[in-house]
Amino acid sequence: MKRVLRTVSVFFTFIGIASFAFAQNASTYPVKPITLIVPFPPGGVTDLVARDLAKRLSEGLGQPVVVDNRAGAGGNIGTAALARAQPDGYTLGVMTVSAMSIGPHIHKSLSFVPAKDFTPITNIVNTPGAILAGNKTPYNTLQELIKAAKAQPGKINYASVGLGSLPHLIAEKLALDAGIAMTHIPYKGAAPAITDLLGGQTDYMFSTPQSVLGMLQGGKLRALAVSSSQRLKVLPQVPTVAEQGYKGFEAVDWKMVVAPANTPAPVLRRLNAAAEKVLNSASFMAQMAAEGSTPIGGNLEKIAAYLKAEQSEWGDLIREAGIKFD
Repeated sequence: MKRVLRTVSVFFTFIGIASFAFAQNASTYPVKPITLIVPFPPGGVTDLVARDLAKRLSEGLGQPVVVDNRAGAGGNIGTAALARAQPDGYTLGVMTVSAMSIGPHIHKSLSFVPAKDFTPITNIVNTPGAILAGNKTPYNTLQELIKAAKAQPGKINYASVGLGSLPHLIAEKLALDAGIAMTHIPYKGAAPAITDLLGGQTDYMFSTPQSVLGMLQGGKLRALAVSSSQRLKVLPQVPTVAEQGYKGFEAVDWKMVVAPANTPAPVLRRLNAAAEKVLNSASFMAQMAAEGSTPIGGNLEKIAAYLKAEQSEWGDLIREAGIKFD
């Protein structure tokens, strides 16, 4: 009996020492470089936002924050790598709505479950899309496009950057809200989709405004609406979808800093506080506004609630639209 009590005493002593040591480590975090996984190639929008954030976080945390591009499988390779990482605060990721809130509902064979495998730290930015029509179409307003779609169900077509992509799902959301049927034409990326939109092979598509700003300013494309809740500084003359009769319509891309599940709470709070300073800085806000994005931020509870709501909303849309892949 004494041996058992001694063993139990040693066990709890060990736990107490380990907890104290961990608390000390958390209070001095970080003590070495941090890796920031980006599940897309260098040069894309997500990569550029991540690199800007990494530079500013390095200054605030006093340790290098190094971007590690793990591209492939629509972002799933990098996302899976983050799920397998040690939950110690030294491997983080910049994840998008596609990986965290859309992919799990359409790809059942993924090796990760966002709701269980990750903990959100902060929402960096929200980036709305614009409904674009080519000059070879007769549509000058969203109302004209929807009127034509109602008159000719299935005849109006739209391009996207791929099956299950955010532009695809935003178009499906619009179709459900407006009560119209349209034909989806998926492409392997934005470049061929925009090329066919310019050539008149498709009627419209969703795209981030900054990626086509030159074409809009040059009169090669028309912006019929934006998918944000408010008008954009880069396209102040373009009304929102909500303004044009679809109250509450909002659909945006977002980029979120995420940690593996079970990352210690003190570390999460330290990272959240450092990110908040970056997101609230005038220079970062100006940079993002110039690119058509809005810094969001918020405390850990707010970010967790936002992610949960997004996962639920996109899941409901996918089920209602009957979108299935595997």
